Amino acid sequence: MRWLLLDQVVAVHRGKKAVTLSRVPQAPYSREVLFIEMMAQTGGLLVGAESDYNNDVIFAKIETATFTEPPAPGTALTIEASADGLAPEGGWIEGQITSSGGVVAKAKLLLMSVGRLIPESQRSIAFHDNFMNHFKVREKVTVS
Repeated sequence: MRWLLLDQVVAVHRGKKAVTLSRVPQAPYSREVLFIEMMAQTGGLLVGAESDYNNDVIFAKIETATFTEPPAPGTALTIEASADGLAPEGGWIEGQITSSGGVVAKAKLLLMSVGRLIPESQRSIAFHDNFMNHFKVREKVTVS
């Protein structure tokens, strides 16, 4: 995973919920696609926590997605991903993006924990050291 869409990892409540922050991109293409990716990346943090970020996580399916009128570029966003009953191999994530104006997007996404995408690799390529250290991810994981 490339993590360029997230500005901050706020919290990861293992098996339950992950929260991140971002802003509406000033992109010359569909913001809805970027919103889906923001929810998938936030959900990836939740699924990744199940293996202590040792396995790679892939975004497998969009079951449903709804969007409101996107807020202006630069608007602050809170991204939440929640799960009920994650399995070791992944599960369904309910994603939601809100701004000060209310709900911006919602989606039901399937994310899968797939072991190592590069079998001979010593570490996950999704949760590489630069990402984990920059966002201090392990410090933000709590177990209920």
